[in-house]
Amino acid sequence: MFNSSIALFWCLLSLVLVKVNANNPTAYEREQLIPLYYNKLFSERTQIPYKYATQPFICPPYTDSSWQHKQRLTSWLVADQDWRGDWLIQSDYKIATLDNVDCNVLCTKPWSLQDAIVAKELIEQDYQVEWWLDGLPGATASYTNEVSTRAYRVGFPLGQIKNNHTFINNHVTFNILYTPSHDSIQVLGFEVYPDSVANGQCTHTAIDYTMQEVNERRTSVTFTYSVRWKEAKNPLTPAKLPLTPQTRWDMYIITPDPETHFYAMINSIITILFLLGVVGVILMKTLQRDQQNYHDDHDLKIHEDFEDVIGWRLIHRDVFRRPIYGGLLAPLVGSGIQLVVAAVGTLVCMVLGTCHPAQPGSLFRTAFVIYMLSSILAGYHSARIYKVFRGRSWFLNTILTAILVPVLVLGSLLLESISGWTLHSSRTMSVKGWFTLMILWLVVMLPLTFLGSLVGDRRERIEHPSRTTQMPRFIPEKRWYQSYSMSVLLGGVIPFAIVFVDLDELLKSVWQGELYLSLGYASMACMLLGVATASVTVVLVFFQLCNEDYHWWWMSFAVGASCSLYTFIYALVFYWIRTDMIGMASGMVYLVHTLLGCLLLGLCTGTLGFISTYSVIRRIYAAVKVD
Repeated sequence: MFNSSIALFWCLLSLVLVKVNANNPTAYEREQLIPLYYNKLFSERTQIPYKYATQPFICPPYTDSSWQHKQRLTSWLVADQDWRGDWLIQSDYKIATLDNVDCNVLCTKPWSLQDAIVAKELIEQDYQVEWWLDGLPGATASYTNEVSTRAYRVGFPLGQIKNNHTFINNHVTFNILYTPSHDSIQVLGFEVYPDSVANGQCTHTAIDYTMQEVNERRTSVTFTYSVRWKEAKNPLTPAKLPLTPQTRWDMYIITPDPETHFYAMINSIITILFLLGVVGVILMKTLQRDQQNYHDDHDLKIHEDFEDVIGWRLIHRDVFRRPIYGGLLAPLVGSGIQLVVAAVGTLVCMVLGTCHPAQPGSLFRTAFVIYMLSSILAGYHSARIYKVFRGRSWFLNTILTAILVPVLVLGSLLLESISGWTLHSSRTMSVKGWFTLMILWLVVMLPLTFLGSLVGDRRERIEHPSRTTQMPRFIPEKRWYQSYSMSVLLGGVIPFAIVFVDLDELLKSVWQGELYLSLGYASMACMLLGVATASVTVVLVFFQLCNEDYHWWWMSFAVGASCSLYTFIYALVFYWIRTDMIGMASGMVYLVHTLLGCLLLGLCTGTLGFISTYSVIRRIYAAVKVD
């Protein structure tokens, strides 16, 4: 019965995720019009996106019914779109299936002095334009120095600067990749190549032609476009195999350098094996000696091996003493378990193909659905740990577990929205977004957390292998290198070194506009990070116990979470050295996102450190035979 319930739960979850991330290509008949949607202007230098359709210097859309994209109006979750600054509005471009167009005029837009100033400022700040067609963002082909393959870079330049003169890209060529399907076609690629031509002369044949310069005076600009249809072939494979609807997002991913990852993976595996060997030696020595003490004469053995009872054995009556602020540690661990389940579930969904990492919002929606449903696990484990600490307010513990991570996320959204409203940016949380998040929290997450907490509170308290005395034992004075701060600082070095290569590629993907990802490398890095965090935490906590220091509860969590500290420091270094961001607003966006990501990472790794240490300590002290 239990196994069938679990199987049914995962089947329902799979169906929900497939429905949430559904973005399959539509089958179009010949001469059928395909709508093109304006989205936003964005820049990697400023991190402040703007709605494209509201800019004063473009051809305004004249759609009568509703400008808003129907997918956004009917979407059950718009928080991911608000966070990215997506506001899709239907344009007036006429794109018919398999109809090649040489040069069509969209409109001739009169420019005022203010329009020219706004356009020039955006071009100088390297703003890119993002349009959408059939659920695909317009992209330009990208060739990088690190890889020789061709990949897509989302967006195209609003304009260009040559010889200290600014030009607007008022002509675009749409290169639409398709595959035939019976009597229809499916769009598999949407490439946009911009150009700047004066007076609407988009059919120029000469190499040198007049470009549309942006002058700070009154003028008019003609916007034109061309359309090219091309049957799709896959440039990522030597055999030029046809693209499929399931792989049309693969062109947006750049495969990392395999040689770099190979050597990094070898070093990480050697380090992990060493750490696992140390943990294995600790377990073998402690358990083996206690078994010998059990079968041999107790008094004689204690006198012969007196050094064996020094350190961690002497504190067996204090090692399970309740920690200070245990009422906060229990919600932290419960929330960390929920985040770990969401992270592992999202990674599994990527491997199985339920969601695609290049599809905007796909990872967010998948992780959000799994996170909401795993609220029951957070409540259950938080209540179990809280009961171990003999807490008295079950209700307060449940509330803290339910609001801990949402408060962090909503706080960052609020700060970002305030900044967006001030700068008139599109990256602001809409009223519908706030309402949707609050309803989901009240209707789904909070009840599931209470349900899990109720089940966990009614379970029997976890019994420890030794009883705790009334009076705490005196902790000897420790040397400087045995302090808590040194243990925390040392604990994060090895896990950070293991994921350093993947972290660098993650930062480049998020902040430089090109997605570097390999699911195999990412899965292996996550697994090694978890094993390294657990092993390092166990070793460092055992050394503290050998120093007769039984305050290990918070230390195990802090040592496990210390990897996020090094991640945050490296992210700051990356900001100063590897990015071209300008302005206080872009720095605040980078800081808020980075700090939030590091806090969530710290919750995950801190929980792994706590759980692994708790399991090993219970196993060790369960084998101690004392009178």
